[in-house]
Amino acid sequence: MKSPIAVIGGTGSVARLVTRELMARGETIRVIGRSTLRTHRHLPPLAQYFLADLRRPETLRTPLHGCGAVVYAVEPGPDAPGDSMETGVINTLDVLRSGAVPGRPRFVLLSRAGEAAVRASGLPCTVVRPGRLTEEDLTEACVEAVYRPTV
Repeated sequence: MKSPIAVIGGTGSVARLVTRELMARGETIRVIGRSTLRTHRHLPPLAQYFLADLRRPETLRTPLHGCGAVVYAVEPGPDAPGDSMETGVINTLDVLRSGAVPGRPRFVLLSRAGEAAVRASGLPCTVVRPGRLTEEDLTEACVEAVYRPTV
């Protein structure tokens, strides 16, 4: 893929594996997260990092601009409100559909939260449900979905 790939929640355990695999395939990765401290501890040095708050959609415009695919791999924190996962998905989709991000990037959702919104978005998408997949299976499913999304 010529365009960068955004990984939202990129410092999480599965997202780090997805980021490393995509980088091993020569992709340019934009990791979007909320903690610069975790970034320095967990990410490969060549990954680009952007600080954003999913509750504030305007913080996503710059990191998502020009991306050909978006992997949404947010892992909720222990103090996160129950609806925060779905709100984050919806806010991300709103930015992608608003025209602030040119084109129609592929959207890969690694969660059940927000699945209905993703399917109704009109974007090329894949939902990967992590249920009983091993880390290796899950990583491969996410990476392949970047290249071959289905609705």
